Amino acid sequence: MWKYKSKKRDKYYNKVIRLYTDKGFGCTRISRIIPVGRTTISAWISTFVSENPNSMRMKKSNRPVSSNVPDIDCKESKALQAEIAQLKKRLAHESLRADAYEELINVAEKQFNISIRKKAGTKQ
Repeated sequence: MWKYKSKKRDKYYNKVIRLYTDKGFGCTRISRIIPVGRTTISAWISTFVSENPNSMRMKKSNRPVSSNVPDIDCKESKALQAEIAQLKKRLAHESLRADAYEELINVAEKQFNISIRKKAGTKQ
């Protein structure tokens, strides 16, 4: 089993196993909650699984859809959606502005018969 027992193992091992089996959390998520490295947590879990193959009853329902998505509440979600809508509106405005400048340059080049844009292949 274990060659030596460390204080961290005594203190956090059961919490790690409980989060893994009962909550269905992965190693990375557990390492964010408990101050133990991800590789250590992974080793603890693999040792537990190999020693207790029948006790693995991970609950799939508590597992998040994506481990990269943080847990956020309803108010924060609405605020983020409002910010996204505002940013999309600004993006549309800036795209329209860029198109207007492009057309302004096209008209000026035709009307005054001069080249305003820098040529792509200029020599220095």
